[in-house]
Amino acid sequence: MKGFFSGPAHRPVVSVFVLLFLLPLVAAWADSWEGLREASRRITSVEARFVQKKTLPMLAEPFVSEGRFFYQAPAQIRWEYDRPVRSVLIMNRGAVKRYLRDPGGWREETGASMNAMSVVTEEIANWQQGRFDASPHFQASLSTGPEPRVTLVPREASWGTMIRRIELTLSREQAGVMKNVRLVEDEHSFTDLSFSRIHTNRPLPASLFVNVE
Repeated sequence: MKGFFSGPAHRPVVSVFVLLFLLPLVAAWADSWEGLREASRRITSVEARFVQKKTLPMLAEPFVSEGRFFYQAPAQIRWEYDRPVRSVLIMNRGAVKRYLRDPGGWREETGASMNAMSVVTEEIANWQQGRFDASPHFQASLSTGPEPRVTLVPREASWGTMIRRIELTLSREQAGVMKNVRLVEDEHSFTDLSFSRIHTNRPLPASLFVNVE
């Protein structure tokens, strides 16, 4: 069993959605779309730890992964899995690369899955600004109860074959903090990501978005 980016051909696309939807909301908290956009504009960088739990019918227990996430405005990302399988995805100003660690060292992944990841990055211009209501692919709704939540549902049937909805839960007690991301593929398959040690607007070295190590 490999990490979240492995599996059927559609799973790399699903994992990138989780990554990209995190960007504007890690430090965004508001009760309106304009509030989300305004909060996102104030974020220059994000760094955090994450724990990911993947639930599938074939697994007796959720498959747990851990890693680190980095974001530098306007369009640089590093999504790094530390365990149980090491991998690094880097997006640097539109160019997306993914590296896997094997006994021989780091190996760059190529093929159709990378093309799918590149297609998904076209949405980042809206997402990094918190403009979920402007996405051509997802219909967004905002719930403003005790735990503010953004729910995104695919507009097109073709997207719905990969994912049913994405639920983004914000912290009401700690404004500007993302508590959880849940990505639902079907009623039996879903992924939960929880974030901790979140820091915003701290200087990040440029090498994070160029070098694997």
